[in-house]
Amino acid sequence: MKLYTLFTILICFTFFEAKSQQATYSKNPSQMSKYEFLNLASDSDSLTAAVNMFFRKRKNSTTSGLILAGGATFIGLVVSLTHATSQAIGTIGGIVNGKPVEDTNDPGGTIALVGLAGGTAITTIGRSTYTKNNLMKVITEYQETNKISDRYSTKLVPRDFHFKTNRH
Repeated sequence: MKLYTLFTILICFTFFEAKSQQATYSKNPSQMSKYEFLNLASDSDSLTAAVNMFFRKRKNSTTSGLILAGGATFIGLVVSLTHATSQAIGTIGGIVNGKPVEDTNDPGGTIALVGLAGGTAITTIGRSTYTKNNLMKVITEYQETNKISDRYSTKLVPRDFHFKTNRH
């Protein structure tokens, strides 16, 4: 019985020792914040710029998509309202210039729908190109090669090289 107890303690000790020596940072990249990525990249100005570029591109694509979708929806509502108003004014009495009023298609809904689809596409494409998982790949590749892929390095701008976060 003492042998089993000793054996169990040794196995538990070995297991916990192995567990404690694993990488301490095993958080899923998609759940990491910009600040956590900047902490990972703090040893290199190039990596800091890559992190800033990724988050700038993600924010810009979201903003552009929202502006396009919101603007198209607003324009669509204005066109629909104008169309409905002109139809309502023209149909007093049911006859316009001696002819019955025809039902015409309202282009406002089409404008709003196309704008929403376009805004969604811009946001989706932008955010899927600059995912946090891709950023983690860039960071791990840089640690091995000390080089950022040309795919991303050509998109860096001077403001990306500043260590800035939303937390001040």
